[in-house]
Amino acid sequence: MNNLIHSSPFKRGLQVALSLLLGVALLGSNAAYASGLCVHPTGAGHCYASIQAAVDAANDGDQIIIRQGKYVEQVTIVGKNLTLVGRRGAVIQAPETMADTLSPVAFVEGRPIILVAEAEVTIRDLVVDGANSAANNPFLYGIAFINADGLIRGNVVKNIGFGTPTIVYDEYGYESYQGEAMLVVNFGMTPRTVTITENYVVDYNASGVTIFAQAIQEDPTLGSLTAYVEKNTIVGAGPNDALGQWGIFFGGYESAQMTGSVKGNWIRNLITTSEYAMPGAGIATKDTTDAEISKNVIEHVNIGLSVSGWGTQVLENRFKKMDTGIMPLVQDCSYGTAFGAVLEDNKFEAVSMDVMTGLGPIMPGPLCEEEAAAKTMSETGSEPVQPKRLPR
Repeated sequence: MNNLIHSSPFKRGLQVALSLLLGVALLGSNAAYASGLCVHPTGAGHCYASIQAAVDAANDGDQIIIRQGKYVEQVTIVGKNLTLVGRRGAVIQAPETMADTLSPVAFVEGRPIILVAEAEVTIRDLVVDGANSAANNPFLYGIAFINADGLIRGNVVKNIGFGTPTIVYDEYGYESYQGEAMLVVNFGMTPRTVTITENYVVDYNASGVTIFAQAIQEDPTLGSLTAYVEKNTIVGAGPNDALGQWGIFFGGYESAQMTGSVKGNWIRNLITTSEYAMPGAGIATKDTTDAEISKNVIEHVNIGLSVSGWGTQVLENRFKKMDTGIMPLVQDCSYGTAFGAVLEDNKFEAVSMDVMTGLGPIMPGPLCEEEAAAKTMSETGSEPVQPKRLPR
C-alpha cells in the first residue's frame, strides 16, 4: 500500500527494492581503484558537460569529479553505485522547470534536484541550490535517497522552497508542507544504511532533513533503516507566522525498525509566532528503536526535541532560548510513545520549560477513528484506503 503523502515531515509509503555494493577492491599489494570520470561546464579536458551525462556513462563503482562551475540540471541515479565529488565552487542548481523524477521510483509526485534510488551512492562537497523555485516546481527536494544506501557529506543545500515560509494546500484542503532539503526513505525489501554528516542546510521551506522507514506487514525487518545524522548545521528562517519549520524528523511507520543516531548537530532559528501555525521543532522522532539523540545544540526554536520511540537515549544535548526543551510523548494513536526513554546530562539555558510530557492517553477521536477505519478497509479489501494524514 502506497501511503506516502506530501505533508512533511510525515512522509509515507513508496515501493521499489534493489541493493548493490560500492567499494574499492584490494588485489594483493596493489589497490584496484574505481574508474574516474569528470564534469566541466564546457566539457573541457575530455570531461562531460553535464553531471547526468557522466552518470549515464558511468559503470558501477565509478567516481565522478564535478569541477567548479554552475550546472543547471536535475541528476537521477537509479540502480548504479557511484561516488559524486564536487570541487570547490561546484554548484547544482534547480532548472526553472523541473521534471517529476520521483514518480517512476516512488509512484508519487516529486522534483528532487538529486535523486538516488536502488543504489549505494556517495555525494560529497557539492552546493545544491533550489533557487527558491518551489512555486514553479511542486514537491521540490534538494537530495532524495529512496530505498538506497550511502553517504551525504560536506554539502551545502539551500533555497529549497519559496524564498519565504509558505504553506501550500492540496486538492483536499490539507496543508502540504513542501520544500525539504533532504529526504531519506526506506520501504523496500532490503535493510538500508545512510550517513548524513557535515552538511550545511539553510533556506528550506518545511524540513531540513526528513528520514523514515516504513515496513511491510509480513516482515517489519525488511523495511528497516539505520541512519547516522551527525555534525550537520541546519538553519531555519527565523520567526514567522505562516509555517512551523522542522530541523530533523527521524521516524518509523508500520513497526519498521528505524534506528541510528542524531548526534552533534547544530539546529537553530525555527520559530512560529502565530497561534494558528504549528510550532517549530528542532528534532522530532517517531517510533524509533534504540535511537541515540546526543550532543546536539538546539537554539531559538519553539520545541527543542519531541521524543517518540522505544529505548531512546537522549544524552548531553544543549537547549537554548526556547519555549519547551524536551517533550517525551506518552500515548497517542498516531504518534506513539517515548516508552523506555533515558534523559541524562542535558543542559537548558533560557528555556521556559525544560521537560514537558506531551500528548497523554487520549480517548478515540476523529483522527483515531479515521485511522481505525482505514486499517479495517485495508485488511478486508472492501475499498481503497486513502493515505493517512497525521498531525504535525
